[in-house]
Amino acid sequence: MILDLTKKIVKSIPIFDNFTDEELSLLLERTKIYKCNKGETIFLDDDQSQFMYIILKGRVKVVESTKDGQERVMAFRHRGDYFGEMGLLDGKTDSATIIAMEPCKMLLLTKSLFDEFFLQNNKALQGIIALLCRRLRESWVFHNIIGLKDAESKIRATLARYGKTLGVADSSGVIINSTFSHQSIADRIQITRETATRALNRMKDQNEIEIMAGRRIKLLPAFFDKHKQLEL
Repeated sequence: MILDLTKKIVKSIPIFDNFTDEELSLLLERTKIYKCNKGETIFLDDDQSQFMYIILKGRVKVVESTKDGQERVMAFRHRGDYFGEMGLLDGKTDSATIIAMEPCKMLLLTKSLFDEFFLQNNKALQGIIALLCRRLRESWVFHNIIGLKDAESKIRATLARYGKTLGVADSSGVIINSTFSHQSIADRIQITRETATRALNRMKDQNEIEIMAGRRIKLLPAFFDKHKQLEL
């Protein structure tokens, strides 16, 4: 049952689309499971990564340290996401630190397995290249967001982006299917937590957003109306 669930999660990852059931089963038989606790650092930005990590359960944040020693959140990863593949591709360190946001369970893919199953599979390699391109574009998006002139515009653009990439629509809006603290949002776009809190409270008071259970944010119709006006 556990193996079937693991296979289902791995199979849902685009870079494994071209794997047959037999190839996928053989790969999973030779992988290892890694478990970590909330707050645990999985690896640092100057560590030599020896594994590709596939998240089976839980969430992590990708962070970098600024020149003044502050932590800036670059991205969030959840079940079905993966990281560490860059180190397996070129043997160099990853450029960010990965920290568990909750208890996590991950599948570890070693470099030898990666070379065996991916370097001989052109379609799998194309999938990894496509992923790296998507992540580069995502970095560009947030670089542009950070350059916006005021904090509320930055937060609005950030929520709109997460609504697009993590959103689940329901009858009254779009639920961002991830947990965000005011601090994590502030870190992502380089503003203070107090500034983020004030802006989010204004949006809540104006019925643009709703804070749901588990600190998930729902984007309401008024949010999209305002965001569309700002884009014009």
